[in-house]
Amino acid sequence: MENERKEILETIGKNVKSIRLSRGITQEVMAEKLNKSTNFVSLLEKGSSGASLQTLVDICNILQVDANSIFKGLLTYNIEEKDRYIIDNISAFSGKDKKIMADLINYIIETREC
Repeated sequence: MENERKEILETIGKNVKSIRLSRGITQEVMAEKLNKSTNFVSLLEKGSSGASLQTLVDICNILQVDANSIFKGLLTYNIEEKDRYIIDNISAFSGKDKKIMADLINYIIETREC
C-alpha cells in the first residue's frame, strides 16, 4: 500500500513538473499562484509530498490542463492506445501548439469529407 502511494505521488509530481516546464513556469511562480512555498512545489514534483484536492484543481487551472494530464499514467480507461497517446500528449502542448493541432485536425476533417 505504501509503495503504491509513493508511485502515485511520484507520477503526479513528474506530470506536474513536465507540464510546468512545458509552460515555461518556474517553481517560484507556481508557488506564488498556489499561495504555497517553493519548497512545497519542489516536494510535490519529487513525489515526496501530496496535495489536497483543491490544490490539484488549482494546479490544473494554473497549468491550463485537465485532470487527466496530472494523473497521466495512473488512470486506466478503455481507449485505444493511439487515442490515449494523442490525448495524453496534446493536453501538455502550449497554446500555440494546440492551435496548430486544431488547424491540422480541421484540415483532415475537411479534406476527408470531400
